[in-house]
Amino acid sequence: MRILFYSQHVLGIGHFFRSMEIARALEPHQVLFVEGGEPLVDFTPPPHVRRVFLPPVMMDPSFSRLEVPDREMIEIWKERTDLLLRSFHEFQPDWIVTELFPFGRRNFRHELMPLLEAAREDGSRTRVACSLRDILVEKQDVEKYETRVLEILNRWYDLLLVHTDARVIDLGETFSRMNEIAVPVVYTGFVCRSAPARRTGGGRRVVVASTGGGRVGVDLLHAVVGGFHRMGREGLELRVFLGPFMEKADRTALFNLASGDPRISLHPFAGDFLAELAGADLSISMAGYNTCMDILASGVPALVYPFPQNREQAMRAGRLEQLGLLRVLRSLSEMDFIEAVEDLLDRPVLPGPHTLELDGAARTARVLAESMPLN
Repeated sequence: MRILFYSQHVLGIGHFFRSMEIARALEPHQVLFVEGGEPLVDFTPPPHVRRVFLPPVMMDPSFSRLEVPDREMIEIWKERTDLLLRSFHEFQPDWIVTELFPFGRRNFRHELMPLLEAAREDGSRTRVACSLRDILVEKQDVEKYETRVLEILNRWYDLLLVHTDARVIDLGETFSRMNEIAVPVVYTGFVCRSAPARRTGGGRRVVVASTGGGRVGVDLLHAVVGGFHRMGREGLELRVFLGPFMEKADRTALFNLASGDPRISLHPFAGDFLAELAGADLSISMAGYNTCMDILASGVPALVYPFPQNREQAMRAGRLEQLGLLRVLRSLSEMDFIEAVEDLLDRPVLPGPHTLELDGAARTARVLAESMPLN
């Protein structure tokens, strides 16, 4: 089986890692992984996955505009579309999987609609699936948005894969017209990476702070470093991980803020971040999909501060907090932060054991294989 997997991250790295985890689970099938955001150049995919890099397009941190190199946008779209179509025709996939589209990434319809049309050309056996996370962000005109999604999904797609445990978050909570979806809908469970065994204890207690890709969440890291300066607890170590897309000015400001405190160290994005979490006494982070799954996989006590611009992270974090799997930080005030950290270090909220379905990548691979028609 041959799968062309389209993944476009525009701000963070969660979309990339969730998609890549699914691609990893598709072994021994061949995967052509087409990515359109700023590349993680040091990332090494598994042998059965080949990466294709479209000219990168990202979103500014306020979600107000697309950011591209110093070129005309029409040139970028043409180059991306041509490369995407050429990749399709050369690879001749059995499946196209689009991550998020048509539920999101509307700006990328310029290149995706020609791809979907190519998959429906006479003689093509290619089937099309949407890979969708648990929660959709809110829209201003919900009726118009859902109508547009349904028109594309029902005409051009064969399958919808929803990467959630429906007992925790059901897609119907953020998409009201589920009964109008004409293609099969499969809840795969959450897509979760495997983590090494917990290994805390011994000397200093370790707190790990992170914000994923780093283009948002700088205010959280400032609060963490500033609050840590003022904590009087002995034997603590703070390890702050700076995302690969963090602005240079923000990096410099954090290094300046952390200077002079030998307990605080700043580190570049870590490919083995799950191992860092497995060895930590506390994780402080935002509440993106992948971050929450890493918390569950590693078993680390966690304090999360949801991205405030939309409902997605707050909704996910709230559900997991209700299940006793993490704690939500609702304010970045120094007093609230220090109180929450002290309390979690003294009375940790441990995210396991639990009965959540976390095998979403493996189940996605099985569903795609089982859904292929016989020759």
